[in-house]
Amino acid sequence: MTLRPARIEDCPALTDLVMRSKAHWGYDAAFMESCREELAVTPERLATQPCFVLERDGKPAGIWALDLSGAVPEVALMFADPAHIGTGMGRILWQHMTAELRRLGQGRVQLDADPNAEPFYERMGCRQIGTHTSPSTGRVLKRYEADAAVVLTTKSLILRCYTPGEDEALYPIMSDPVTMRFWPQPYDREGVANWVSRWIESYAENGYGRWAMLDRETGQRIGDAGLIRTVLMGQEVIDLGYIIHHPYWRQGYAVEAAAAIRDHSFEVLCLPRLVANMAHDHTGSARVAEKVGMVKVAEFDNPRNRNIRTFFYVLDNPNAAP
Repeated sequence: MTLRPARIEDCPALTDLVMRSKAHWGYDAAFMESCREELAVTPERLATQPCFVLERDGKPAGIWALDLSGAVPEVALMFADPAHIGTGMGRILWQHMTAELRRLGQGRVQLDADPNAEPFYERMGCRQIGTHTSPSTGRVLKRYEADAAVVLTTKSLILRCYTPGEDEALYPIMSDPVTMRFWPQPYDREGVANWVSRWIESYAENGYGRWAMLDRETGQRIGDAGLIRTVLMGQEVIDLGYIIHHPYWRQGYAVEAAAAIRDHSFEVLCLPRLVANMAHDHTGSARVAEKVGMVKVAEFDNPRNRNIRTFFYVLDNPNAAP
């Protein structure tokens, strides 16, 4: 699968995809005709709205577009080919779109949801903020808003970008000697402040970094997870890491977060390879790596962590070109 900007020559095929996707929910011909102008992918749309195509096997499988003309960006299009509805294409489109919002410096996005799409948007973390009457069909639709700082939403977790000043909330976790027992040492306040600043800079530079991990239901801070561009064993790598606060150990959070980050890395960021490293006696972390498909390929003495024996795990992107 690949994601690329839509081109003018794509317009007829993409309009057909959008209309077929909308009709999938059983709307009659008269209704479909009433919203054709609103949904059409035209050269004029491409000239004014960011618009990306998700391709599978060289054919369009999905599309998203953003209307940036208002005070808050609006989802103009978010459609998957009917053959791919329910296969995860929508999640990939949503995550790619919110990544673009963050790149553009936008913090929020709003949308009017087709009733059939409401469960999807709610799974993506959208919350209802009101209703709005569709100008093309006259239907009253639920209006939603989402936080563009949210990178991933899973069954139990929210992973979102850090914001300036968040180090105080993170400090109790990263200063805890039990939680940080496999690290060189617990972090002091300055170290936590530098940690947060580092990832805010990484979002702008790389499009990813480490993210705050929150309980989806309660909002309670559970830990930290994400991606680090670094050098290990003489190689430039992207390291998948996770810190779970010790009261939440052995509840499956690390595996849930790591699996979501793996999928995001390969499907949305299109990274060719991920690695993980952990102290030889950190059996829990090694199990997490193995459960998300990683394979141990080497061991080394880690100069960044007291020269202790360290395991090195690797996972290649199965979708990457050979």
